[in-house]
Amino acid sequence: MSDPLNTGGADAHGAVYILVGRVWAEQEAPAIPVHILLKAPDDDTAIREALNALAGDGYAEAEFDQIGTLTDAPDEEPHASAYQGAMEGEVAIVSFSEADGPLADGEDEPVDNVHPFEVLKGWKPDG
Repeated sequence: MSDPLNTGGADAHGAVYILVGRVWAEQEAPAIPVHILLKAPDDDTAIREALNALAGDGYAEAEFDQIGTLTDAPDEEPHASAYQGAMEGEVAIVSFSEADGPLADGEDEPVDNVHPFEVLKGWKPDG
């Protein structure tokens, strides 16, 4: 059956959202760029759940620049694993080190030094 609304990763429990922004471990610490992928029924819930997950991971502050939905699963890591985690109900946090490239949540080594949006072919901003 075709999806007339082109919701891609959406179902009765919501769409897979991606939030693009920065986090700070401490208020005066350098900002860490992040992408957060999670499944939510709407933008407000996605933002609230992302902030709760970041607070649970010990981040002192967060700022989001963009929010959108993923219409297709990304092909490359770390976003492919993050998308799978979001589909399973997790809040997946992908953080970026300027020198090393993206780091998947909980990993010590960079995944690949790729431009963050090259792996997000199915991403479309909301609003």
